[in-house]
Amino acid sequence: MKRLGSVQRKMPCVFVTEVKEEPSAKRDHQPFKVSATETISHKALDADIYSAIPTEKVDGTCCYVTTYKDQPYLWARLDRKPNKQEDFKPAAECWIPAKEIEQMNGNPEPDENGHIPGWVPVEKNNKRYCWHSSVVNYEFEIALVLKHHPDDSGLLEISAVPLSDLLEQTLELIGTNISQELETHLANMVKAHHY
Repeated sequence: MKRLGSVQRKMPCVFVTEVKEEPSAKRDHQPFKVSATETISHKALDADIYSAIPTEKVDGTCCYVTTYKDQPYLWARLDRKPNKQEDFKPAAECWIPAKEIEQMNGNPEPDENGHIPGWVPVEKNNKRYCWHSSVVNYEFEIALVLKHHPDDSGLLEISAVPLSDLLEQTLELIGTNISQELETHLANMVKAHHY
């Protein structure tokens, strides 16, 4: 599987943005909207945007694969916002900040938007992350991944991939839920592979 890298933070806009004094098309009660201009931002230029390889962003839920309990594990994104009342309580014991988050005295610092991006492990029976856990099998250490078909790059297929092949990558969880038919197919693939 081709590795493109790991994105741990929200990517800033490549273009300079401007605030327009007109109603937002996305938010009913917002009297302004933010639009991108045609000017490339200094951050993008500093990051050598002209050498970047553009990829399509598939909108879903960001996930991360790293070790937990001595095995490869899927982690769900959980940003902390210390300025919000509910986030004044301590983070879950297993929460980790995203890589490259600035730290002060061993504590993660909020970014320019007041967020501390981070991750929590997706436990099998956690209802909050039921869609996340539907794509992994920790017993066999595999995940369902949408990727290009090996014989035709124009086709996509869902494949069972070892979680160890995904270590230290961020992925996008997409779709609704895994159908019973696909789960049965996965179980049969696992049995055929291991017996």
